[in-house]
Parts: sequence; C-alpha cells; structure tokens
Amino acid sequence: MNLNKDKRDINLAYLVGAVISWILLGSWIAFLFFLSSEDGTASGMRSTKALEYIELLFGKEIMTEYVLRKVVHVIEYMILTVLSFNAIRFTNLISETTSYAESPVKLVKSDNEMYILISMWLSLLTASVDEYHQLFVTGRDGSIRDVLIDAIGIVTMLLIIRIVFTINLARKGRKEYRYE
Repeated sequence: MNLNKDKRDINLAYLVGAVISWILLGSWIAFLFFLSSEDGTASGMRSTKALEYIELLFGKEIMTEYVLRKVVHVIEYMILTVLSFNAIRFTNLISETTSYAESPVKLVKSDNEMYILISMWLSLLTASVDEYHQLFVTGRDGSIRDVLIDAIGIVTMLLIIRIVFTINLARKGRKEYRYE
C-alpha cells in the first residue's frame, strides 16, 4: 500500500517496519545502558546467578564467570547489530524516491553494503559510548578490550547477515543490484 504525498511514494509497510525497528533498537540500547549502570556488586551477582543456572542446566562447570561475561558481550552486540541493520534497511526502503539508490554520491556499491557499513558504525559507537559510560559507574571499568569483544559480535552478525542475503538472492535466481 503506497501513499502519495508531495510527489513521494511512501510504502506504509516499510514505514511501520522502520518505526518498530527504531523503537526496538532504542529499547535495546537503553537496556544495554541500564545493565552498564549497575554497580560492580550487582553486576557480579547477576553473573554469578547466571553461571549457577548454566551449571545446573548442564550439570557441570563449562565456563568461568569471566568467559560468561565476554560471551554475553558478544551476544548483546550481535542482537544490537541485527536491530540496527533492520532499522536502517526499513528506513531506506520507505520511499524509492528518497532512498540511497537515488543519491548522486555512492560511497558503497550496493544498498546492502550501505546497511552493513552504517550498522557497523552505529553498533561500534554504542559499544564505545557504553564502555566510556562504565568509567563513571562504581565498581565498573570501561575497557577497549570490551569494545573489541563487542566488535567480534558485531562483525560476526554482519557476516551472517551478508551470507544469508547472498544465499537468499541465489535461491531466488537473482544477483545483487550494484551501483556503477
């Protein structure tokens, strides 16, 4: 369903998808900052309880608290990355006449590459600001190492997105549209 307004062709489904995606993304970022706002004691207790649950589930110790915290970092930022990718993708698809496809300057060669690039930078910026924020929380510290661990989750999810996109196009017998 398209709405014509001011000579723009607006796709209502993509508009709704963009609004929902940005709300989910904003909520996830707020959740990450909420977790980072917990003091060191509360954060440690949460990790200990999670580790006890995992040990109960598997019947043995399969990881240390340190490893658990790093695995959680990777997962949190994988989720952030897929949410940011969807928000950017839906936003670009709202209108064909105001999308990246119509931009006179092409910094990348396809829409999918643009979504990946912007998602990566948005997620890395969030990771950096989150670690900086932790410098001001009692019992916590921000570290570049944690940003790099977050980057592992970001890059892993972007590779998964890229592979799924490529496989999906191949299944449909199409090739990715590339700009000249």
